[in-house]
Amino acid sequence: MIRLTAVAFCIMLLLPGMSWTETPSSAGPAPELDVLGRIHFNVNVSDFETSRAFYGALGFSTLSGFPDANTVAMAKAIGIDQPTTYDGSQGGEPGGYLLHGELIGLGMGRGVIDLIEFTLPRNEEPPYPALNRLGMARAVLESADVNADHEQLAKQGMTFLSAPVRRADGTLFVILKDPDGTFLELREVPGEPDNEAGTEIHRVGAVVINVSDLERSIGWYKMFGYALTSRFGGQEGTEVANAMGFADAVHLRGAVLEQEGDGSVIELVQWLTPYDSTPPYPLPVNHLGIHRMAFTSSDIESDVAKLEATGMEMISPITPCCSGPDAWGGIIAFHDPDGTVLELAEMPFMTWLQRFTNLLRSF
Repeated sequence: MIRLTAVAFCIMLLLPGMSWTETPSSAGPAPELDVLGRIHFNVNVSDFETSRAFYGALGFSTLSGFPDANTVAMAKAIGIDQPTTYDGSQGGEPGGYLLHGELIGLGMGRGVIDLIEFTLPRNEEPPYPALNRLGMARAVLESADVNADHEQLAKQGMTFLSAPVRRADGTLFVILKDPDGTFLELREVPGEPDNEAGTEIHRVGAVVINVSDLERSIGWYKMFGYALTSRFGGQEGTEVANAMGFADAVHLRGAVLEQEGDGSVIELVQWLTPYDSTPPYPLPVNHLGIHRMAFTSSDIESDVAKLEATGMEMISPITPCCSGPDAWGGIIAFHDPDGTVLELAEMPFMTWLQRFTNLLRSF
């Protein structure tokens, strides 16, 4: 029954695709939005089958597929502002996007990745070359035994930046790359794995977002139900720096934010040394790497009105998703203060199910 419920839940999570002009503090009190939790984060890949095998070896299984093509309006919703050369022969509308993807996960309530290969429009520029680039630089996968996973996955030929090491706070971690070079962090956290790959990975943890102003971003993400739970930072020595791909010691400030509904986690990091001011991936949302993250809204029209009242500009109007103009759900995309792409989505059944799973989590 739990497996069927998980599949039903994830079938509703199809979707891809506001610039920020004022911070909440400068535009008055930040609005309270009707956000119930994180749906998924997206990883764009250059070869779907190769990447699907990689994530399968980590322990991810298929939750659902979704349409390879869609409406021109959906294309505009994810930042494709000019018609593509797509002829409509594989469904959807001519001029829209063409892609292939799946929602993959580690089990009910353990996190979801939206894995996509874009054909039209195509962008083969590599992901961020280093962990300090502004935007979603990496995602954390929680493992009950990082050393065991490192040994198993290294034997399969996966690329790690180093052997596992401990941060100053005692956390054991290791950084690896997916086939395109997207950074993932295995972090040791107690838990019970439940996957057919035999790894100790049991949960999708934090999405790590690099920001230019930590305090501003803490206040901004609070609108989406993410409350500050702890802070971290300071200087890490050469061993940790090397494990993160840097030659010399690193200095940063960070904050852990937890969503009050589903318990999903965001880590905001402001890099002090070394600092890279290069903006996050631009639109459209087809760049290789982690390009966007989606949240469930129980009232998307109200949320958009509240955000627009603070000075936000949407990438497009609320767009029917995800089966054409008569679809019973809607999405909208926007940017955080540094330009990271985020989405709100509302689908009636998904909203009900998210409320139900959040309620179960509270017991």
